[in-house]
Amino acid sequence: MDHRSRPLFPIIVMACLSLAALAQAAVDRAAAPPTLESLIAQGIQNSPGLRSLHYQIRAAEAMIAPAGALPDPMLEIGLKDIPVGAGISLNRDTMSGLEVMVSQMVMPSAKRRLDRGMQADMARMVRERYADKRNDIVRRVTKAYREVQAMDEQIRITEQNKQLAADMLAAAEASYATGKVMQQDVFMSQVRLSQMVDMLLAMRKERANAEVMLGEALTRPTGFTIGPLPPPERTPAALEAESLVAAAEAASPQLLEMRVRVEQAEKQVRLAALGLKPDYTFSFAYMTRQTVEMEPMSGDDMWSAAVGINLPWVYRRDKTDQQRKSAAAARCAAEADVAAMQNELAAMIRQRVNDIYSADQQLALLDTGLLPQSEGAVAAARSAYVVGKGSITAMLDSQMSFLNLQLQRSRLTAEREINLAELTYLIGKPGRPPTGGVANGS
Repeated sequence: MDHRSRPLFPIIVMACLSLAALAQAAVDRAAAPPTLESLIAQGIQNSPGLRSLHYQIRAAEAMIAPAGALPDPMLEIGLKDIPVGAGISLNRDTMSGLEVMVSQMVMPSAKRRLDRGMQADMARMVRERYADKRNDIVRRVTKAYREVQAMDEQIRITEQNKQLAADMLAAAEASYATGKVMQQDVFMSQVRLSQMVDMLLAMRKERANAEVMLGEALTRPTGFTIGPLPPPERTPAALEAESLVAAAEAASPQLLEMRVRVEQAEKQVRLAALGLKPDYTFSFAYMTRQTVEMEPMSGDDMWSAAVGINLPWVYRRDKTDQQRKSAAAARCAAEADVAAMQNELAAMIRQRVNDIYSADQQLALLDTGLLPQSEGAVAAARSAYVVGKGSITAMLDSQMSFLNLQLQRSRLTAEREINLAELTYLIGKPGRPPTGGVANGS
């Protein structure tokens, strides 16, 4: 090799290695399972319900200004005082003429402000509905994702225990071949292995159902699939029920929408009270006349102006008073709905906090005591059976107990995360673990 090309050789090698590393990294990223955050973003982007509410917000906001506007002015053009039998001639009578009239109805400014405010309240309610729909998508995607995670972990656990059951069957067959045990031991081991296979079939079916629910939450087409997901991990969260209730009362979109409804009902009460104030109609008319022979007063144009008002007192008992009663009743109903929602929300939050606190206690007991002891019991029972000092029943029962505890831990972890997703939805802050206290189950 030419000595002049030697300095380029290491550079070429390093470049090739870098390209290979980048290609491998791209393959790893493509093979990596999607994160919960990326799926939530997809669910929000794909949701037709959110798109519908987005346009509903735009429609409601566009109607705020028209809600407080005056009615359209009226323009009238007509022939006045035409004698019968004269056709449409305007020069047969001094009172005949062509009249143009413009009128405008004017309501009190307080009424128009209230109408505009009620429409603004409607736009606010739709915005809160949009926020609640978005939070619901986060909750549903999170729940379905946790279900798939849990099923993947339970399938992995059961596969491992299936291999353990196969090893136990091999141990039973070896002992039977040497005459140490009866054929019943082999049969019982085969039954246990068959149970593992049956459990796996049921789990894979349940996993497929969870996958369907995840696809539905993502608004993905039929046939959506997702690869194996990593096991669910406990999300750190400091929970104190009363502080979370206060947070929900300040941030829950459902509760905020109901409070806006109360404000709208209050404006309706005030608008009904203004029903006794009349509206005004101002009009101006201009009439052109033609000259009539032998009539010196003909031919002059004429104008007129008028102010009209409605008379709300005439049907006060039948209309205005009833409108005020209806508006007051609607306001009371809205206030009662807010109180009921506050009570229901507080109860659900306390229940979720208790569920999460209970799951944390059970998981701590499993991790620090039951699982290590059960795993040790499996090893001891198997060792005793191999040397002929233990029974097949003890070995299989210890293995099944260990499997049940592992599955219980997986289910508890998934349920805890699902309850946490429900809790963050209730307080109006999905995707953000609640903080600000210590879990005490209160």
